[in-house]
Amino acid sequence: MGLTGILSSFEWLVSSRYLRSRRKQSFISIISLISVGGVAIGVATVILVISVMNGFEQSLKDKFLVNQAHVNVRSPRGYFSNYQEQIDRIEGIEGVVAVSPAIYSQLAIQPKRSKRIEGTIYIKGIDPILEDDVTGFSGFVDGSFDFYGSALLEEVRRRSSQRETVKGGIVLGSSVASRLDINKGEVLRLISKMEPNPANPSTFFADVSNFVVIGLYESGMFAYDNAFGFISLEMAQDLYNQENHINLVQVRTDSPEIAGAVASKIRREIQFSNTGLYSVPRTSTWVESHAALFEAIQLEKLVTVIIEALIILVASFNIASTLIMMVMEKTREIGILRSIGSSKIKILIIFILQGCIIGFLGIVLGSVLGVGVCLLLALEVVRPSRWFALLIFVPIFLQVAIGLHRTMRRSISLKLVVSSFWLGIIAFVLYCLVQPIQINSEVYQLNLLAVKIDWFFVGIINFFSFFICLLATLYPAWQASKLNPVEALRYE
Repeated sequence: MGLTGILSSFEWLVSSRYLRSRRKQSFISIISLISVGGVAIGVATVILVISVMNGFEQSLKDKFLVNQAHVNVRSPRGYFSNYQEQIDRIEGIEGVVAVSPAIYSQLAIQPKRSKRIEGTIYIKGIDPILEDDVTGFSGFVDGSFDFYGSALLEEVRRRSSQRETVKGGIVLGSSVASRLDINKGEVLRLISKMEPNPANPSTFFADVSNFVVIGLYESGMFAYDNAFGFISLEMAQDLYNQENHINLVQVRTDSPEIAGAVASKIRREIQFSNTGLYSVPRTSTWVESHAALFEAIQLEKLVTVIIEALIILVASFNIASTLIMMVMEKTREIGILRSIGSSKIKILIIFILQGCIIGFLGIVLGSVLGVGVCLLLALEVVRPSRWFALLIFVPIFLQVAIGLHRTMRRSISLKLVVSSFWLGIIAFVLYCLVQPIQINSEVYQLNLLAVKIDWFFVGIINFFSFFICLLATLYPAWQASKLNPVEALRYE
């Protein structure tokens, strides 16, 4: 039987008429609407929450992957003495796209105008060209990253009475600069070590180097922007007294997903190129660096799905209670249907169809609402103020809609117009109310709440929601099919 035959069948006709209760049975219709709303809210909530979590997770991954290497390689001795040889070997490994050397450690910092140390940050010595191939460094620098020939650096050197005290340029994390209230073109002191004073052993000399802030690094990740400064590789080697040495090799792979496999190949390759277990390097991937965070997100997703499944389950209880009351209300009609030859199977199908219609409507409305809110959260356009929508447009629209409803409610075509008008009101209010949400970057590492819709998950949640609603219909439908027509009509 085709779709037309199914829609015009006896069971479908009776089910749809039962859902459209007469005025004296309007309470059942209200319960049906509540059941539809319960399913819709449950489905919309699941889609919205999981989409927000997916967006948050994906945004974090994207930020991590453009701010750090896929694989970091460190020497068990602390520093690589023959690092170029190791880099050449790593570049020959399948899956490796780019490799860059680096040296970094924590140093104390002090703005030139300050009389005290303002804390510590990681100072990372890099080769800007090689670093750019691995982490996209240049894309996040506001200003210059010419550590030796920047115009700001030359200007400060010309103004300085002691040119030799200015060692070079530094690209400073934007949050560090904001915290220290330091701008481009100003001098930042780096304190690499404290040496004892020969004249007074109880005091120390600070090994201070002056750097000019030639650029600001702003990646959008607070953990990086508030913790790093970048100087040239040679300057860092000089600061740390590690000439021709590095303590980090950064590797970019064909795909972030193969980082673990490439790390294993690197360990085998460098182990085989040397003698002894002590020569095997330490490797860490971007996944291992943030494993705890992503595991926590996955756990939150699981808990959220369970909680939202319970919401849908509660809504399915409403469907079951609606059908039970309908069976009680329609006892006479069921008896008549059975007496004129309707089988138990037909009665069973009638009430199952009623529950399925309620569930289907709730799922469709919930999916539209959930996906719509997600799209609005991700839509970064200028919109009318929320208060503008609530305090001005909504009351006017409601008055017009109520007036239309009172004067035209008997016409089906005009009812459709009024319903469309109401939907337009709701859509406009949602458009104004649901806007991209600013979040605290210091806590969440992101400036905006990100949203990513997983369409496969939307399909899965719709399927299981419908399945739960279907299960909720079985008991009341079975009870209706068991009614004895004689008993049903005895007291009617």
